[in-house]
Amino acid sequence: MINIVIIEDSEEDYKYLADGIREYSEKNGEAISVRHYASALMFLDEYKMDADIIFMDIELPDINGVLASEKLRMRDADVALVFVTNLAHMAIKGYGVSATDFIVKPVNYYKLSALLGKIIKKVKVSRDDYICLPVERSVVRISLGQIIYVEAEAHRITFHLTDRQITYSGTLTACQKMLPPESFVRCYQSFIVNLKYVKACSGNEIVMTDGSVIPLSRSNRKEVMAKIAGYFHGGG
Repeated sequence: MINIVIIEDSEEDYKYLADGIREYSEKNGEAISVRHYASALMFLDEYKMDADIIFMDIELPDINGVLASEKLRMRDADVALVFVTNLAHMAIKGYGVSATDFIVKPVNYYKLSALLGKIIKKVKVSRDDYICLPVERSVVRISLGQIIYVEAEAHRITFHLTDRQITYSGTLTACQKMLPPESFVRCYQSFIVNLKYVKACSGNEIVMTDGSVIPLSRSNRKEVMAKIAGYFHGGG
């Protein structure tokens, strides 16, 4: 599912854009959900980093789209951002907030279709490199490459990252399903390690590059050793 947000105060312009997205969805067999906000401030207040593409009108009644995008980028540096404008020269302002592209009103379906195709392709590639974690009342997106290991204690899951730790309520089994099995292995009842950061494996312990020592259960040892060997033999 591709999640799209349209921030547009004109009901007519919103419907025109939404209809174009719906047509693209039907013609390409792409599952797409669309949410609409007439207010940029309301959008910013409710946003939980759960959008794949954001269409931002530049001229909005509360704060303009450029200022809203600056605030957005402070919370989400990666979401695809498309400016929607009546005047093409206004779109140059998008470079300051790393806009992905722009589209001019009235929206031409063929240009919209080409734009969606390009962005959705990038979104699907990036999803292979990121996962989203439900932390408190928001969603945190992290790179798989940042994860050193995952630890479970009771119903608390802690992701030990290269620069910080993130803890939330959940199960290690659910975490394991989110992580690619070729790079991550469950070595103990309460631990999953990223093979990228394994420094050594001996006896009943795995030493990580950050100095952490992770227990290795006897029942998992054969699978873990095989995955470590396969990962490094394959150039990992």
